[in-house]
Amino acid sequence: MPAAPALCRHCGDRCGTHGVHTAAGSFCCIGCASVFELLQAHGLSQFYACDPDAGVSQRTASTRDADRFAVLDDPAVALRLVDSHDGTFSHVTFSVPSLHCASCLWLLEQLWRFDEGIGRSEADLMRRTVRVAFRPDRTTLRALAERLASLGYEPIVDGERSAGHMPQARRDLYLKLGLAGFAVGNMMLFSIPRYANGAPLDPAFQRLFDALNVMFAIPVLVYSAADFFRAAWQSVRMRVMTLDVPVAMGLAVLFVRSLWDILTRSGEGFLDSFAGLVFFLLIGRLFQQMAFDRIAFDRTVRSFLPLSVRVATGARMAMRRIEDLAPGDVIVVRPQEVVPADACLLDTHGRIDLAFVTGEQHPVPVQAGDTIGAGARIVGEALRLQVLRRVSHSRLAELWNNPVFTQKPSHWLTTVSARFGQWFTIGALALAALGFWAWWPDVRMAAQVTTAVLIIACPCALTLAAPITLGTTLGMLGQAGVYLKQGAVALDLSRVDTIAFDKTGTLATAEAAATVDLDGLDDRDWARVRRLAAQSIHPVSRALAGRAAVEGDIRDVREVVGEGIRGVVDDAIVAVGTASFVSRVAELPTGYSGGRTWASVDGRTGSFALATPERAGMAETAAALGASHETWLLSGDHDEEAPRWRRAFGDRMRFRQAPEDKLRTVQARQSAGRHVLMIGDGLNDAGALAAADVGIAVSDDTACLVPACDVVIRGDRLTLLPAVLRYARRARAVIVLCFVVSVLYNVIGLTLALTGRLTPLATAILMPVSSLTVVGLSVGLMRVRAPRGSGQ
Repeated sequence: MPAAPALCRHCGDRCGTHGVHTAAGSFCCIGCASVFELLQAHGLSQFYACDPDAGVSQRTASTRDADRFAVLDDPAVALRLVDSHDGTFSHVTFSVPSLHCASCLWLLEQLWRFDEGIGRSEADLMRRTVRVAFRPDRTTLRALAERLASLGYEPIVDGERSAGHMPQARRDLYLKLGLAGFAVGNMMLFSIPRYANGAPLDPAFQRLFDALNVMFAIPVLVYSAADFFRAAWQSVRMRVMTLDVPVAMGLAVLFVRSLWDILTRSGEGFLDSFAGLVFFLLIGRLFQQMAFDRIAFDRTVRSFLPLSVRVATGARMAMRRIEDLAPGDVIVVRPQEVVPADACLLDTHGRIDLAFVTGEQHPVPVQAGDTIGAGARIVGEALRLQVLRRVSHSRLAELWNNPVFTQKPSHWLTTVSARFGQWFTIGALALAALGFWAWWPDVRMAAQVTTAVLIIACPCALTLAAPITLGTTLGMLGQAGVYLKQGAVALDLSRVDTIAFDKTGTLATAEAAATVDLDGLDDRDWARVRRLAAQSIHPVSRALAGRAAVEGDIRDVREVVGEGIRGVVDDAIVAVGTASFVSRVAELPTGYSGGRTWASVDGRTGSFALATPERAGMAETAAALGASHETWLLSGDHDEEAPRWRRAFGDRMRFRQAPEDKLRTVQARQSAGRHVLMIGDGLNDAGALAAADVGIAVSDDTACLVPACDVVIRGDRLTLLPAVLRYARRARAVIVLCFVVSVLYNVIGLTLALTGRLTPLATAILMPVSSLTVVGLSVGLMRVRAPRGSGQ
């Protein structure tokens, strides 16, 4: 009996005649042997623990161009590919299509062992990407790409693909679907004589058609259906029962049974049904993928983060939406604002933090000419930057979704697949065994019933309900100027029964009205006050500054949340804020008013009043929400305006609230069993936004992306809040409806399958039909009467 062919110890392929045999084992090629030795030398043999055949074959590596990554030595290309630079580490994201299992993830997160210039690496199995932090003074982009390729994970480095680019996974799916469709079409033609004749075919023709059916079925099994078997095998090997297991078992039973019938001449088999089953399963998978891709398109292209930035136009400032920025624009980014696009520093020096990029909030010094990546946050003084690349909304959304800021638990509706899938699979296998036993000894019917049960008992529609519905919700709200961090936020919004509002910047806007009691402040002092105020994104500071320029000598800026801002402007010590704040650097006049905003310049003081007119329509909006929710007004201002808001809030108003006071109020309502929505500007109420069940940050002419908030909303869209909350409740109802439809489908389908009334081919047709029904319900119901906004 001939010996079984040796399998490669690295990738699991057959070694063949050109295999390499060493003391460590057999390998299909010298590349696999080299990678194996490399892993052993760096103490990474644990790579094979999760999956003994996890390695990627290196057979074709020797035929590739050795200089294919030379383009990465070009500084212009490197600038385009690098996501950000924090002064020590640069960050780059590579697409690695061959990333496919837990072992790959583990290995790609050990890249620092291979190159001392690598600080850390993070792999994403779903996106098939690896993000690397590296030191440009110790290694290069080219070296990183070549190291990945040497390990079998050749990266795709054409970072900015065209809109028409089709991902490799989608191309593979089309090829598999095309092969299955071609096979099933021909196999149906071969079956026509048998069905149309009404009598047994001539044995010679029968053998010919059987042989042709087998010839077409084998590629369908080996190529078109490979993903189903691969996923099922991975599940079994990892001792986890997933939804792929019953599908793969049903396909295997149908193919083996058909092959047995043909070889033993006991029947014609079901190979045409087998090919049709794979074809319709792939159609269902394609429609699912298209639905997810559409959601991703809406998220990244149609739903813009409602942020704006100051653009220098001569000596004055103008506000511009970040999606309208172009390379060459000079922007002024204030403290706490994020840099919206890759840019070059024009000022002599400055400080940033990379909390959105790395999760670390310590200041990093930057010098004139340094490139500052999108997502960096300004610390200290405002900085003038020149835009190098257009804004990437998908990149900003990714930074906002940094796991460092994601602390709230997932809603049970979004994890139904993980909760339900394993038990459902076990139940499906048990029902299939019961059906086989019930129809025995009729082997033919037993095999048909078993296959039908395994195929139809698939909760694909159940697992699609939440992501499709919530994805559509994200896209529709984004188009209305309401940007959700994650889909699950809509489910949290649906449970809200208590709403807390900040006042200035939310219910009301700040406007520079008449300035009074300047006392010793002359026009030059007043200009200094305005220039210092321009360093802050607080609504009062923005109103005071107007379009004031920020050029000149401004240093040592320090802002105390809820109190004021101080710094040195043209060598003069300037402070603006509450009376208690300014009194620390200057003596206020006897009998001063604590309700005014005060300013001092080198000890000279003055006070002024700012009008805070109601934001259009917000009094009516707050009153409407108060009819169905418990509403609170939490303001840091004095209580002179309490009568103005009493109709909307009654006695639930709190004034002179410090940030910690707002936080305590939110926590107290949660302790009483309430689900709290907090709405503010994200500055004086960041703690309350983070603690609330849902936090909404209002964006007005700023590029401030609040890490703790769950929603960013344009100020002029706040009147949509009642519609947004109704829409969120509808999203939850639609998910529940889809669950009910899916359960009814499975109950009816399993009943028909167990009673022998459904063929495997019929079940394969019903599967994508059920999925399409759920997709249609989710998308259709969520697009009808969705909140609308104009002026995007």
